[in-house]
Amino acid sequence: MNNISLPILPNSPIEKGESTLEGQFRLRKYGEFGFVQNVAFDELKIEYGENYQNDQANSLMFKNHMQSVYQILKSNYPKGAKLVEVGCGKGAFLEIVKYDKHFTYKGFDAAYEGADENIESRYLTTSDIIDADVVVLRHTLEHIKNPHKFISFLTNIFPSTASIFIEVPQFEWIEKNKVIFDFTYEHVNYFNTESLFSLFAEIEGYGDLDLVGGQYQYCLAKLSSFDNTRWVGFDDEKQWADFDFSLYEKEFEIKLTHIKNYERIWVWGGVTKGVLFLKHLSQINPILFSYVKGVIDINPKKQNHFTPSTYFEIISPSTFFDACSDGDAVLVMNPNYIDEIKSSIEQSVSKKLEVISFCDIVLSTDNGRDFPIAFPLNVDTIGFQ
Repeated sequence: MNNISLPILPNSPIEKGESTLEGQFRLRKYGEFGFVQNVAFDELKIEYGENYQNDQANSLMFKNHMQSVYQILKSNYPKGAKLVEVGCGKGAFLEIVKYDKHFTYKGFDAAYEGADENIESRYLTTSDIIDADVVVLRHTLEHIKNPHKFISFLTNIFPSTASIFIEVPQFEWIEKNKVIFDFTYEHVNYFNTESLFSLFAEIEGYGDLDLVGGQYQYCLAKLSSFDNTRWVGFDDEKQWADFDFSLYEKEFEIKLTHIKNYERIWVWGGVTKGVLFLKHLSQINPILFSYVKGVIDINPKKQNHFTPSTYFEIISPSTFFDACSDGDAVLVMNPNYIDEIKSSIEQSVSKKLEVISFCDIVLSTDNGRDFPIAFPLNVDTIGFQ
């Protein structure tokens, strides 16, 4: 599985009958610090428009995560400091900034579709000169093919006194959990801690973000400390090595054996993880794929559209509550949302369901028995702590 095809933008749900644009996916490692990239990535295929829906702000858990990130920033800068978010998406994080009034702020993103006069629906250009005390890149750098060149680009736009706050997925978490559907075409880059640090001569702050189970990491540094030293061989083929994807495929196949006895399966999460889970499932186990009845997502802008590549209609939780049956399995794609989803189901249905955190399926225990992390639900008899 060294060269596969994935939907270009799994976070852009499609219309019924619309075709899906896919791209080749082939990972390689650069240098000695574990940076991983999809070397088959073609940025010309990426177009972030109004159909791109990666906003997770409908989730209380994710709102709490954004609040925790905001508190990190707030604790480092005085009232009135200038914050600029590059790649602000739909502007959910800047809503927090705006409401608190600690920072003055600006945002830039071609996918923005709101009416905030401080957010511009565009990319930055070489002609921009922007004042800032802190530049925020939340889940932006993993989308940019030459991350070191992009940071260098920012040093020409923002003052040398500005700091930069970077939040990206934590590749160590993906490696540890062998999550095949955390590899997505639009994430051209995968940073472990060392490779993220390698972009700067000095790091002012760093941490894994606990509210998302360590799936994300951040670092804070002065833009003036940008250091290209460990990236000078980026264009040298000899500095790259092949990446073995087979362990991820094997782990996925083993975990699938734990759900093979369910005749009706629902996937909760019509975002990257859910879309790519279905893509891999359709290719690796077509029989089990045929047991999937639908995809659920709380984002109303995804509902009544279809998953790229696999063409499942994305339905609302209320539609699922009416359609589910006793004995159904609900596969939760992101373990961070398991408690939130369990609570929602508990409050809404009286059927016997099993809610399974697919990432947390345990392959073996001390006594050698295999079992999934499953939560049987029957609200008439089972309560939640």
